[in-house]
Amino acid sequence: MSRVGAILRAAARRTASVGVSAAGAAGLVVLLFVAVPGDAIDALANGPELRAQLEAEWGLGGGPLARLGHAVSRVVRLDLGSSLTFRPGAPVAGLATDAMGTSATLLLPALGVGLAAGYLLAVLAPVGQGGVRRAAARAAVALTAPPVVLLGLAVVLGLNALTWSALERGLIVRPAWFALPEEPGVVRSALATAVLAFGSAQLGRLTGAARREWATLDAAGFMLVARAHDLPLGALRLRHLLAPTARLAAAQVPTLASALIVVERGFAIPGAGSMFWEACRLRDWPLALGLTLGAAAVTAGATLAAQLVAVVVDPRERREDA
Repeated sequence: MSRVGAILRAAARRTASVGVSAAGAAGLVVLLFVAVPGDAIDALANGPELRAQLEAEWGLGGGPLARLGHAVSRVVRLDLGSSLTFRPGAPVAGLATDAMGTSATLLLPALGVGLAAGYLLAVLAPVGQGGVRRAAARAAVALTAPPVVLLGLAVVLGLNALTWSALERGLIVRPAWFALPEEPGVVRSALATAVLAFGSAQLGRLTGAARREWATLDAAGFMLVARAHDLPLGALRLRHLLAPTARLAAAQVPTLASALIVVERGFAIPGAGSMFWEACRLRDWPLALGLTLGAAAVTAGATLAAQLVAVVVDPRERREDA
């Protein structure tokens, strides 16, 4: 029971800490949206004629303090309201949930593929060794160095150009996915996932972090003892890499969530990123706020999950909270 009690105490403290951080982030987001000049009425063609009526209906009147109070009261009641201009009258909660579900089909595979590629390069081409594998690892990292927006554009334009050239020469029949990004399907999703996972030097950062974790683990005393006694190292590595890998994954979530805006716009994927872009363009602050709070909740949840994994598998984490 002592181990279970220690896990529960540590989990409770970590949950409270993440909860306070998430609440603070939510408050800051509300304040920023209220302080932004202009409102959704300005995005309407006949807005000036209906301003008095729409201000009352949408809670946009009364100045920044009144708008702040209105927004905070809604968030406290967990009432995200309805979309103003993106899809007038539609509940924000439903729109945000559907869009975030679509984005999850990109974010989660990108997270897994990125971590797997980082560890693979770290193992196959460790620091200090040359040869073909090391050169290939450097080339892979270099190819993914361009920003996500440029990498996505290069992938779409390059693949379309190559496919069109092959079609003109009669080498292939028209693929079902041609031309990108208009045609949805597995190819478009796979390319968007790869750009999200590796663009903007993500692969290089993940590989560097994986190498550090691998080197730290191999230098640990228990690993030296295990090697001296010729014990199997696979299960031992897996157990002790679980906590740092969970933390590394959680640390990638904010970066991937922000990159979703560019990737979904570039590949015409109707997820939370592209919806957030449109909500901001149309000044639909309830929808933008709902999506932002959803992203904050996902980030906080990932951080909490990583900390709970560490508490369960690593006794040192539990001793810190004792």
